[in-house]
Amino acid sequence: MIKLIASDIDGTLVPDGTAEIDKRIFDVIRRLKEHGIIFVGASGRQFASMARLFAPVSEDIYYITEGGTVVRDTRHIYDMHVIDREQLFEMIADVKKLKDCDIMLSGLDTAYCEDKSEMFYWMRDSYRFNIEVVGDFETHITDEIVKLSIYHKDNAEAIVNEWFTDKWKDKFKIASAGIMWMDVTGLTADKGSSLQALQKQLGITKEETMAFGDNLNDLGLLAAAEESYAIGSARDEVKAAAKHVAPPLKENGETEVLLKLLEELDANK
Repeated sequence: MIKLIASDIDGTLVPDGTAEIDKRIFDVIRRLKEHGIIFVGASGRQFASMARLFAPVSEDIYYITEGGTVVRDTRHIYDMHVIDREQLFEMIADVKKLKDCDIMLSGLDTAYCEDKSEMFYWMRDSYRFNIEVVGDFETHITDEIVKLSIYHKDNAEAIVNEWFTDKWKDKFKIASAGIMWMDVTGLTADKGSSLQALQKQLGITKEETMAFGDNLNDLGLLAAAEESYAIGSARDEVKAAAKHVAPPLKENGETEVLLKLLEELDANK
């Protein structure tokens, strides 16, 4: 029996960088809770953005935030992976050598950038992030940083993979989070390992877990769930790794799968 459902957000539940969520999901989450099933959002987004997105049920779910670097609910932090400060600034210097790329650093509750770029306005106004412009990172960042995100308007993965990935891949996880994003986190931090930590804490097994995703940074999440779903609009690599393929995002594929699950649960009451 399923006891835990984990879902990626951007590209799976909402179009990238928007708050255009299928409102039916809130009732679905409430009904799942009545059946004793826990819902966890797993995203590269920060907690504040996710809590706003799930506002009607924000107190009822768990959160895997910042690409798997933080596990929490609205009241408690259960796990957090911080990037070594010296290595962080070495990486920042390298990212600044990448053509037309921007940098966002993620603390526990706030994201940081150096200037009011296109990325800043997008994160503030569309993703609804708590984000601050601080000027020079090395001079002004005092917060603990859990993730470094590299932004390019249309080609982040190819640019980062030219040389940056080879240089840093043995020290950090570097994963695509969409065409515009490459996320850098500690080697022990990703959505999959965070889901496993939450499973252990809650006493829930892989066999009792369902997960949904669409991109390469969701592969660990899907691997930690027996009932794994790639959304129909997912990357081919994700579809190949998943046990099932749900309808695409434009058809609200995840909601439809969960409604069918609820029909089965209600019938077996």
